[in-house]
Amino acid sequence: MELQCTIEVNAAKERIWPYYADPAKHYIWEEDLEDITLDGALQTGTTGKMKLKEMPEMLFTLTEVIEEASYCDRTDVPGMGSLFFEHRILRENGKTYIRHGVRLEKEGFAQGDLEFLSGVFADVPGSMMIIKREAER
Repeated sequence: MELQCTIEVNAAKERIWPYYADPAKHYIWEEDLEDITLDGALQTGTTGKMKLKEMPEMLFTLTEVIEEASYCDRTDVPGMGSLFFEHRILRENGKTYIRHGVRLEKEGFAQGDLEFLSGVFADVPGSMMIIKREAER
């Protein structure tokens, strides 16, 4: 089960990439972020921790990092399954886009899973608009 959003950004990918690559810049666009750390370099396989407001600390693993193209990670949520977060910079027809997606993987889905995923995704479009605003400055 997956939800995603794509928006055009009038900026080069080099202006967008730092908002994904630099953990300190995550505080700009992830408004409920209290803390984030990486246990190594920004590369596929690196693990880290993040703390969101009113949530317990969560562990994540970077599942795909491609310089100036993608930043994807996985967080296992006890009792719910695995959440995969996708952040991509795309170039199509001379335009630049960002695409963010959230995918839930687990055995069998129920209505409650859609509600859970929708809740996780709710802040995504707003976060993307912050990146757009910052990158276009």
